[in-house]
Amino acid sequence: MTDVLAALDRISEDVTKLAESVTGTRTKSVSPALVQPTARAIARAYFESVRPELEVVQNRPGLVEEIDFLLQGILKLAAAPREKEVYLGHVSELRPFLLEATIDVMKARGSPRLVLSETERAILETLSRMLPSTAASYEQALRDITQGGRASWRGTASELREVLRGVIDHLAPDDQVAAWPGFQLDQGQKAPTQRQKVRYILRARKSPSAVRTVAEAALETVEEVIATLARSTYERGSAATHTQTNSSEIRNLKRYVDALLAELLEIT
Repeated sequence: MTDVLAALDRISEDVTKLAESVTGTRTKSVSPALVQPTARAIARAYFESVRPELEVVQNRPGLVEEIDFLLQGILKLAAAPREKEVYLGHVSELRPFLLEATIDVMKARGSPRLVLSETERAILETLSRMLPSTAASYEQALRDITQGGRASWRGTASELREVLRGVIDHLAPDDQVAAWPGFQLDQGQKAPTQRQKVRYILRARKSPSAVRTVAEAALETVEEVIATLARSTYERGSAATHTQTNSSEIRNLKRYVDALLAELLEIT
């Protein structure tokens, strides 16, 4: 497979070649025969060799779509005689995007790329929309675990604990949980516990039209399992910040966090 950076260099050269061909023509309109081969070569190199990787490493959402749009536009222009200015306008817009793409690929190659499972990707994408700072913490924990070789895992454990806490607090603010009919603080507590918040989230999502007996039985089971995971995950995270945790333990902690996040974020 062609290297992405090499393909981007070749595309940039072909874009320059295209611009020179358009500028050099003596007629007002550009003949398709003059530009079609170069336009197709640019599009082929991008869509086959660049786009798949760029879609993963782009730092700014929308970069791939912008390049897609301009290249598709150039291909359409090359299908019939067009005025020079139209081509040159597309080329002028395309150049900075190609440079941005090159920089993104180079940055990504400077650090190991994350290979995410479907669940991890869904969690990260959901957190990016909902809680960007929490998404950054989750991504950092993923990178720590992927790279390995850490002398201490305390920071990673803290990241995972804060991700879970951030999601629960966002979905179940203290005032809303306290206002739930029949709510009572646990003995010795001044605010709802993480377990109570998880229970609130799951109860609030139940459709009132659902069959009560089935819904209540399912809710009771889910509350027991998820509340236990929430409490044990939180406690393991807190303990890990005070003691050195090995790689195996941090991976087990992450499994608990992922399972609970998938439930709270409604990821299937």
